[in-house]
Amino acid sequence: MVRTARELLEDATAKLAPDPHANRLLPLIARGAAQRSTLAALALEQRHVVAADRRAFLHLAERPDVEPQSAAFFALFAEGEALAQDRLGAFADACGVDEARAAACEPLADCRTVAPRSILRCGEVGHPARVAW
Repeated sequence: MVRTARELLEDATAKLAPDPHANRLLPLIARGAAQRSTLAALALEQRHVVAADRRAFLHLAERPDVEPQSAAFFALFAEGEALAQDRLGAFADACGVDEARAAACEPLADCRTVAPRSILRCGEVGHPARVAW
């Protein structure tokens, strides 16, 4: 049986995706028990993730084959990432991250995130109205 790329992606995602109930950090944050150093590490990693997501959304918005409504849709997501980037600076400051530490931070390979499946599907089909939400 020949499997499609989508089937392979869904199979790999199902096998590799963490259990959504297994996030050990969220309960610590909720209890106020997360260490400041852990939150600082999160802020540093998110700097890379948010910047990459913003670039990806801008790329989708600027594709020559994208319709105006789709371009506006992806541009809106990019604006959201820009807002997140602005807010992330205040969060990093509160965690004690200075410019030198931020500049020296190399992202960890296992801290990458993937855009939600619906966003990936939008990029694949090129129009948000064609996505089965």
